[in-house]
Amino acid sequence: MTDERKPVPVCISSDALRALLALRDEFPFLRRLFGDIAQIVMVLDASAAQWELRWRLRSRTNPTSRTDLHEAIDSGAVIAVAPIFLKQEIEKYLPSIARDSGVSVEVANAEWQRVQSLIRFYAPIGTGAEFALVDPKDSPYILTARELDADFVRTSDAHFTRMGATVIGRELDRMLRDYARSTSVLVTVKLGSGYAITFSIVAFVETIRGITEMLRRLPPAAKVILAAAVALVFLHPSSREKVIQYAKTIWQRLREAKPILVPILQEAAKSLDEAMTTSRTTREAIRLRLPLRGKKTALAHARLICLRSSDALTVDEIARRILANGYSSRSKTFTAYVHRLLREDRCFVVNAKGLWRLRLAA
Repeated sequence: MTDERKPVPVCISSDALRALLALRDEFPFLRRLFGDIAQIVMVLDASAAQWELRWRLRSRTNPTSRTDLHEAIDSGAVIAVAPIFLKQEIEKYLPSIARDSGVSVEVANAEWQRVQSLIRFYAPIGTGAEFALVDPKDSPYILTARELDADFVRTSDAHFTRMGATVIGRELDRMLRDYARSTSVLVTVKLGSGYAITFSIVAFVETIRGITEMLRRLPPAAKVILAAAVALVFLHPSSREKVIQYAKTIWQRLREAKPILVPILQEAAKSLDEAMTTSRTTREAIRLRLPLRGKKTALAHARLICLRSSDALTVDEIARRILANGYSSRSKTFTAYVHRLLREDRCFVVNAKGLWRLRLAA
């Protein structure tokens, strides 16, 4: 479980990562600044959903407490998906879940509605006939994982491994949560530093440009007077002494602030270093668990882009994000190629406005 009592050195919530990821997807030029942020696509089966629901009903004392998985989903580090069949499975067992948890069915159902808000439900298009000999009930989950190119199936059911799925249990939840927390700090600092540097450069350039333009427009006589005034400041002993004294005063104030500023800056640097280390180590550990894949196809990119987006997208936007994600194409008709992929793949649907999305269910 998440240790809610442990103080966080830097007060940047892991939930901030979701907004930063949305910003990155909308403005691809930020990708270089942010770096390659891992997002795990995870299919939740009935055992995973039941565990989350039972913990909320039986063990949670603080209504704002979250499991590690819940926090990882809220942060955007994990995209949780499931077939519509999951709703049927959970609702079938709601009376027994309520009874075991000592609550009414109405309370259990209300909590289940809140759990559902974490999940994107998908309508698989395959039949799953090839999985019938192992466990027909598991086929919707396997199909969802295969059609959406998911990284893992979150389950405690051994049947999924026999059907070729890459499975995980709760052992990765803490690592995903720690990755989300540390990466949200790291990316926020990168974004802030990037803006600060950009704005500082722009401000400096504009200041120099303004001064230059002002000097250029001055009449010759005024330029001579201005140059003479500057020279007098540095040549006149009294004026020079005032400038030197002003500089000494600023330096003295900085020295007086040093005992306060240095510990704060040292603590901030320490927290940032810890965030960088945690983000790097957890990312590498997560990568080691990911299934081996070849080069991602344009279609796989399109599915992930639409899965990440809460809104339906135009073909142009999907094509732009595919290229921004690192897909290489020299085709002059790449957008037309993407349009054909979307039309031919039954995982996508288009609305009356010509906007595309995955076959996600409400």
